[in-house]
Amino acid sequence: MRRHFITLAAALCLSAATQAQTFLEHLQSEDKSSGQVSVKQSEDISKLVNGSGKEKEQSTKTEAARPAGEERAKQNRNEESASNSRERERERESASKNASSRADEARDKERRERERKAREAARAQKLKEFEENTTVSDSRKKVMSNSKHATGYRIQVFAGANTRADRAKAQEMGAKVKTQIPGQPVYVHFYSPRWCCRFGNFRNQEDANKMLKKIKKMGFKNACVIKTTITVNK
Repeated sequence: MRRHFITLAAALCLSAATQAQTFLEHLQSEDKSSGQVSVKQSEDISKLVNGSGKEKEQSTKTEAARPAGEERAKQNRNEESASNSRERERERESASKNASSRADEARDKERRERERKAREAARAQKLKEFEENTTVSDSRKKVMSNSKHATGYRIQVFAGANTRADRAKAQEMGAKVKTQIPGQPVYVHFYSPRWCCRFGNFRNQEDANKMLKKIKKMGFKNACVIKTTITVNK
């Protein structure tokens, strides 16, 4: 509406200027049958009535440039709106990904916690079974009736450090040996400065080596023969 009003006003001004110019040219024209009329007007009046050439040219340029400027402004607003929409969409996608990542982390944490508790429960069960069935527990020895001490050999399947975790590991290994090789006495002792798990009472090294080969095939790769004091029947 504003652009139409400006265009109409400009057309009226141009029409008035054209009529004024035509009237002056008519008065100044020479007619052979009549006298000659000469009209003079000051430059200021001419500019006031007809307007200067520069002003007309500038007005024409302004009128031509205004629609283009409005179109560019509209285009800029559209581009800014589209950019804002894309930015909001990226923010929503980022928030969704972050929420999904946090949910995955929470589920993974819960899963690890369940697995840890299951491992602890299994280890506690093995230790309980070992304590119920082992011949010797911790550093206390059961005195066997009709037995004596002698120099001989045992198979060592675990040697750790002086920690609670290594003690538990030694007891766990003892329970495993007790299950896989029934009938063999198992000994879990603290031989300073470490906790160890050994089994068997072998009078000679040959018998100990035969057992060592057998138990290594069962998966006890770090097992070795130890010369020590053993308990034998009288």
